[in-house]
Amino acid sequence: MIIHNRNQKLNVWRFFSDLLLISISWCVSYAVRFQAGVIALPKGDAPFSLYLLLLPTLLLTYSLVFYSSDHYVRTAKKRRIWAEHFDVIRTHALAFVAFVTLTYFVFEYRFSRITLFIFLLATPLVIAIGRSIIRKMNRFFLNSSKPSKRAILVGTGTTADHVAALVRANREWDVELVQHFAVAEVAAARELLQKDKIEVVFVSASPAETPHLQEIYDSLGNTVAEVLVIPDFGVPTFLRPHAEMIDNLPAVVLNSSPLGSFGSLQKRIFDVAFSGFFILVFSPIFALCALLVRMSSPGPIFYKQERMGLDGKVFYCLKFRGMRIDAETNSGPVWAKANDNRTTKVGKWLRKTSLDEIPQFMNVLKGDMSVVGPRPERPYFVDQFRHNIPGYMLRHKAKAGITGWAQINGWRGNTSLEKRIECDLWYLQNWSLWLDFKICILTPLKGLVHPNAY
Repeated sequence: MIIHNRNQKLNVWRFFSDLLLISISWCVSYAVRFQAGVIALPKGDAPFSLYLLLLPTLLLTYSLVFYSSDHYVRTAKKRRIWAEHFDVIRTHALAFVAFVTLTYFVFEYRFSRITLFIFLLATPLVIAIGRSIIRKMNRFFLNSSKPSKRAILVGTGTTADHVAALVRANREWDVELVQHFAVAEVAAARELLQKDKIEVVFVSASPAETPHLQEIYDSLGNTVAEVLVIPDFGVPTFLRPHAEMIDNLPAVVLNSSPLGSFGSLQKRIFDVAFSGFFILVFSPIFALCALLVRMSSPGPIFYKQERMGLDGKVFYCLKFRGMRIDAETNSGPVWAKANDNRTTKVGKWLRKTSLDEIPQFMNVLKGDMSVVGPRPERPYFVDQFRHNIPGYMLRHKAKAGITGWAQINGWRGNTSLEKRIECDLWYLQNWSLWLDFKICILTPLKGLVHPNAY
């Protein structure tokens, strides 16, 4: 795509910048180890020529690994800087292992492990600095020049307005939006295409304009401009729509799972490792909570409650019992409220500190839940919410979690359900293993104790 062209040029710069900085990092690592005089040399000095001789192998290994990891793929998606740095660290670690393995089997000389360790630590920092310089140079160039490509937009509605805002905000696309037409003005759009140099045409017809799409396609069929069609789905919320080719037919996939097979495997490994570690380390607290529940009131230690999880399947969610065993005999299923007389004294404390959720790590080990994900809800309430809140059922496209993006942002307990769903859908649309790590780290700081937890 034309809007990718500038990103592709930047990726070429990033590629050569990365290679240059990897070379610098390698040479600096040697200098710190052998020339700086800060580290003892029990085996004496090592000739720099040997390390210089290894440089082509180093660069070839890193080039292949970075390129095969899609580090330099064209994309119009805006990425957070921390996400880019995390990808660099991950790919650098993979390339480093490949490089060390290769040198072990190919070269007889055993290179300094301290030098390799310094290189392992220094390279991500050096690459991050280099990419930051490239971003600043690119931003300076864009701000000091006019966009080189001209575009028009055909269509009205919320999505069309969003497209217009994106084009104006993303200077790195190097595209200027010169005119915005309604579908009814397609004749004027065609006339402008014929007499002016327009490289890109965005088409985003509102649901009301959809019957006239064929007229738009007929009008734009003989232009050399690049045509990008952005569907407007109206009110319904869909999860991560993306384009696929079915044989030679284009299709827009709606409501696909945010986790592919590899993503699900990553998440499952993380869940099992984290849950096993947590149960092992916090087993004394687990035992203390169980003892307090047993002493607080008659009844079982654990409370099993039906909750809805992945793909709408029902499972039994475990908690330390915090209410009397007859809590819903008269009221039926209701949400807990402040000063709820059904809650025991120990149960109130467990809920305030979120310690009543600890048994759910056993749900995670069993595979019913994940450490991070949308909080599971009871089927009784799901049947009410699904008809009133757009996109509510999409939160069941991933396993339910003990903690989540909504919880660390303060949306738990008796708070806005719409805000919680908004956070849940954002999490599903932006899932990564790093995001799960981030939520786990922030949960003790922001998600455990909350005034609306009762």
